[in-house]
Amino acid sequence: MTTLLRRAAVLLATVTAAAGLALPASATAPTTAAAQAAAPLPCPRIPGICAHTAEGALRIIFKGEPYIVPPVVQAVNQTPEVWCFFSAPGFHGDRREVAPRETVESFGFDVLSARPGPCTWS
Repeated sequence: MTTLLRRAAVLLATVTAAAGLALPASATAPTTAAAQAAAPLPCPRIPGICAHTAEGALRIIFKGEPYIVPPVVQAVNQTPEVWCFFSAPGFHGDRREVAPRETVESFGFDVLSARPGPCTWS
């Protein structure tokens, strides 16, 4: 059942992203700098992490990912739990904790791994 729900969520995310790409640029572009700053990251409503690469490609994350290629630079945590994002593969390097329902416009580094749960420092 969980696999079916994940597949349905990925399909919905793909269809939503494709529909957004099909619109002309003038229909989706904000008209003012204030509107552009206030515009949320494009993300389908799913119980997971909605992440974007530097090129704007959508990446959906449901479970720990020890190696994210291409790296992501923005994310929306649409889960009820904290997630930790890392600048190196294998959950190493600089890290940034993202609260439930939080949006991160820029991590300040390329995210190469992520996992659910709080960040721990040793």
